Amino acid sequence: MGQRSKSDATKVGDFGPPDPAHPARNPLRWFLGFSLSLQFLVGLGLVLSLVLASLAYWINTRATTRLLDASADTAAFYMQNLLQPHVQALGRSEALLAEDFAALDALAEGFRKQGNFLAIKIWSREGKLVFAPDTGHGHVLPDDEIFEALKGKVFGRFPDLEDAAHDAERALGVQLYEIYAPLRDIETGAILAVGEFYQNADVVRGALLTSAKTTWLFVGPVAIIVFTMLFLIVRRGSLTIERQTVELRRQFTERERLLLGNSQLHRSIAEAAQNAANVDERAKRRIGADLHDGACQLLSYLVLEIDRLEHMIRSPGATDEPKAAGIVSEIKKVARKTMEEIRAISGGLVAPQFDAAPTLAALIETVATDHSRRTGAQVTLSLAPDAPELTETTRRTLGRIVQEALANAARHAPGSTQTIETYQEDNRFVLRISDSGAAPGHTAPQEREYREGGLGLPGMQFRAQSLGGTLEFRRLDPQGAEVVCRIPLAPDAP
Repeated sequence: MGQRSKSDATKVGDFGPPDPAHPARNPLRWFLGFSLSLQFLVGLGLVLSLVLASLAYWINTRATTRLLDASADTAAFYMQNLLQPHVQALGRSEALLAEDFAALDALAEGFRKQGNFLAIKIWSREGKLVFAPDTGHGHVLPDDEIFEALKGKVFGRFPDLEDAAHDAERALGVQLYEIYAPLRDIETGAILAVGEFYQNADVVRGALLTSAKTTWLFVGPVAIIVFTMLFLIVRRGSLTIERQTVELRRQFTERERLLLGNSQLHRSIAEAAQNAANVDERAKRRIGADLHDGACQLLSYLVLEIDRLEHMIRSPGATDEPKAAGIVSEIKKVARKTMEEIRAISGGLVAPQFDAAPTLAALIETVATDHSRRTGAQVTLSLAPDAPELTETTRRTLGRIVQEALANAARHAPGSTQTIETYQEDNRFVLRISDSGAAPGHTAPQEREYREGGLGLPGMQFRAQSLGGTLEFRRLDPQGAEVVCRIPLAPDAP
């Protein structure tokens, strides 16, 4: 009773690690099969990594743009002071002087080697390119930024290097930041041209990355400490949940076992009640049969003898005293035999010696002695010297089993030798009653009535079940039989 089913074992086994052989079939279910703490560690680690990487990229990009935008005025002022002296000729003509062109070309080459401003262009008020070291000049580009700068504004942007107009800048292979600034007449302040400067944005970005690395050297350990603390908190909660889940599984399994045991107990009670009714009915029939075939027949014969005696006494001239004495003697004989029959029947119903025995061993010895006296059978005892302390109800029930087993052995194996044994086995008390089979010269029934319709075995089984035990009947080879009763002992029994 209460054995765990295979399905139960599988359910409990679900709490182990997920099967790594089939993660591709259902990745989500495979991931959810891990513990909560491991899910937290992997999930939060990935999320934080992606978020921090995206945030770092966004901050660096935004910071680079804002820094370049903020430095555009400073860079324009710096470039204006360097370039304006070489564009004064544009106030008088549409082209630069040869010496101004050479000076601007030297400045552009110096900036390129320095690595900050990689390209310089100068546009006239008409939108013509008047200076560009690596490209021709004189053609018109319809850039709105140039005309905005002619109004006196300074601004910057990231140019589209894929545009055909930026072939030379694209060949530099770096990210550029384009600044537009007006170039003025030194004396009058009038705008003569527009300077277009290409600042190396990678230099600024690299400086920001270096600063960010330094910052992350401090932020990283702090984040790891915070992450570790969160993980430990989640891990503790996860372990608590896992223990509670295992306990709930155990309680559910125990509940299923108890429900199964309760169902089996109900069936056992119903069967025991039915068996008790059958045993009671058979006992009544046997008692009735014994009374009818024994005491009632003798009483009938006794009544006939009394009638004969009465007839003899009342007959005229009744003087046959020897005959009357014989009838009286027969009446006494039949009366005594009737009393013996009734005592034998009542002895099976009421057993005062059961109450007088202080121990089971004493009770078994008394039952065996009475059985030997009535049947003449030899009974051998092999009783455990360290028999446990049993309650009065248990002793009485086991005594009845011994009494019934000996009676059945005498009835079905006449002339046999019976043996009674007691011992302990696997925390159970065992009572074994066996016989050697019918002795030579004695006639035994062809089949014992233990299994089909006989009163002895069902009655003994019912008594054993009332103690929470079992009773088995087995035939022995080459002849004989045995009855083995096993009852559980209390946990503190020796």
